[in-house]
Amino acid sequence: MPGAFDLARTGFTVRPAALTDAKACRMLLPAMTGEAYWFVAVDGENQLAIGAAAMTRSRRRQPVVGPGVMIEVIEPCRRAGVGSALCDALLKSAAQQGSRALYAGRKVEYDGDEMLGWQRLRFEICETVEEHLLPLAGFAPRLAPLVEWFRKQGGIPQEAQIIPLHAANRADVLQLHLDHMGGDRESLYQRLSGRGAGAFHPRYSRVLLLGDRTVGCILAHRTSPHVAVVDANILAPEVRGGWANIWLKLEATEGAQSLGITHFQYTSFDHYADTRLFTSKLGGATTRKWALMYRLLRP
Repeated sequence: MPGAFDLARTGFTVRPAALTDAKACRMLLPAMTGEAYWFVAVDGENQLAIGAAAMTRSRRRQPVVGPGVMIEVIEPCRRAGVGSALCDALLKSAAQQGSRALYAGRKVEYDGDEMLGWQRLRFEICETVEEHLLPLAGFAPRLAPLVEWFRKQGGIPQEAQIIPLHAANRADVLQLHLDHMGGDRESLYQRLSGRGAGAFHPRYSRVLLLGDRTVGCILAHRTSPHVAVVDANILAPEVRGGWANIWLKLEATEGAQSLGITHFQYTSFDHYADTRLFTSKLGGATTRKWALMYRLLRP
């Protein structure tokens, strides 16, 4: 009967998804949005979808090039090799496209069940991600003197300027995001244009320019009258670790406070050591921790 699976007896196969699999794929992986390559696993007796895998067409650039992936297997068919077979199909397809790794399509709770599931598929921790809640009271008074000191010392280049998102070149900001944080090009452009859920606020989101080059940004959206989520705090390598991070945070803070925001909620990656240091020094709290998982493609 459909729904009763005996994979030890009937086996299963993995193949590229067809149009007739679209409904099953959406049910199994509703979080996969945008353009993607899809695979399904079907049982040998009824040819019913028992698992699905998807791989984004866009690719993350750091630390190595690779797409984001998602894999799901229905509960009765887990621990039977279905997930591993779907992962193998993704690995083969990614290798054919020149990728060097697969990345889990979303962050997972550190030491949670999802993280353990990826580890069973031989994924490893690529980076840890922490969520922080930072009160803005007293933030600007502590950062403003530092920015002024950098100015007096000549540490801030004359051609540097910070502008609100609505005045920036959205294509350049998009490329900065893709180069340093990855993401789906279409959905990011919509958010940069102020459309859709989680659209970046055009006034307190800030963009750093060096001449006509976009080298940094803070992108945020409001989640309540008093809290804004900082979705991206990006700096090109040439301006990390000094004046740029402090100045961007000051400008974003002042813009948010003018609209009644009292707290920033944001995430930081391992290489954002200066951001995590600011958090601890300015009374912020780490509220959650995730892991970004990846699996390197072996030559």
